[in-house]
Amino acid sequence: MNFYDNEIDKLSSAYSAAKEAVDGNEADTKASAVTPDIFWGDTVSYRRKRTGKKRFIIYLLLFLVIAASVCLMVITSIYGRGWLSNLLSTGNPNISFTLPTYERPQLEDEYYQPDGRYTAQGVAKAISPSVVSILVSEKISLDASAPSGSQGSQGSGVIISEDGYIVTNAHVVDSESGKANISVVLHDERVYQAQLVGSDIKTDIAVIKIPASGLPPAQFCDSDDVSVGEEVIAIGSPAGLYGTVTKGIVSAVNRSISVSEEMKEVDCIQIDAAINHGNSGGALLNMWGQVIGITSSKLNSAVYESIGFAISTNEAKPVIESLIEYGYVKGRVRVGITFREIPPFYKDAYGFPSGGLYVVDVSDDCDISNTALAPGDYITHLGGKEVYDTETIEAALEGYKPGDVMTATVARPDADNTVIVETFEISFRLEEDLSAINGFVKE
Repeated sequence: MNFYDNEIDKLSSAYSAAKEAVDGNEADTKASAVTPDIFWGDTVSYRRKRTGKKRFIIYLLLFLVIAASVCLMVITSIYGRGWLSNLLSTGNPNISFTLPTYERPQLEDEYYQPDGRYTAQGVAKAISPSVVSILVSEKISLDASAPSGSQGSQGSGVIISEDGYIVTNAHVVDSESGKANISVVLHDERVYQAQLVGSDIKTDIAVIKIPASGLPPAQFCDSDDVSVGEEVIAIGSPAGLYGTVTKGIVSAVNRSISVSEEMKEVDCIQIDAAINHGNSGGALLNMWGQVIGITSSKLNSAVYESIGFAISTNEAKPVIESLIEYGYVKGRVRVGITFREIPPFYKDAYGFPSGGLYVVDVSDDCDISNTALAPGDYITHLGGKEVYDTETIEAALEGYKPGDVMTATVARPDADNTVIVETFEISFRLEEDLSAINGFVKE
């Protein structure tokens, strides 16, 4: 019995040991199964928190970018392109500028007609403070041998910004010496000395600036909306009579007028309101008190009476903006010749050997001087288009930019200028016209 008892005890001990081993393995297995769940659960939760923060930051940055873009667009629409560089610039009158347009202004009921337009009295009340008188005189020299100063010219101007930019006519402020004194008299009789920002003889538009702030700018509108027969008001200073108001109607629109050799044909509004010397540079207004044109006595003919013209705002607007930004009309090309117009009918009527542009001189600072062109030649075609006057030249140059290469057909006469003996083509590079005048200069 002792033997069997001993064996049973041994087997029982072995069973117990084996059971404990099995139980221990199961516990380890369970522990190993539970631990990964706890670890990865914490990791996923942590990653979700990080992802949420990243998304929030991304959305916040996106919102800030959109908000900043909207703010920039709003500020630009109010102050014009280049407002930031204008803010940082000091003392330079050439700034980025966009001529603004406005909604119709509101006055008291007594100044309106039954259909909602202003009366003439209402227009005068609304806009007269925005029109100035301009006096130009040559600087007086103390040198006894130099010519004494003269009274110079007199005209009008229209305020276009609160900080002192004023549009007028080029012929009002231009002077032979380039050293003229420009005085501006405001509606309240304050007087300022003005600085010439830019002048373009080709369109008879100029911009000056006075050191003032808080000025009342006039309101400009789309001149394409002007119709024949509508009433208009002109405000200016004819004969030095400041703040003169005249009334008339629109006689015609889209009149292409050119009255000088330097001036190109500009789009004008024809009116029957009285326009005299001194009105030049003043405002032509519709009955809503909005500027539709810049009046110019230079465009009036001495032969006819009761015919006046104003350069339309749509014609003047890009010139004004370019003069303010660059001091000249940017992008305008220059060929580099002095010429005389020879229309086709001149050939037979006056015995010219050819129609076209009779070359008087070739500018040494232009690429065309490197060609075979010489004074006495006739340019008959530019870029394959027939040319003989300002209008045909502008049509031929349309679409060309400074630096572009253009071809020209040249007819060369004999020494007596009676017959064409040679015809040839030349190619040359167009220059940029930095002079703010016509790239062609006629004798």
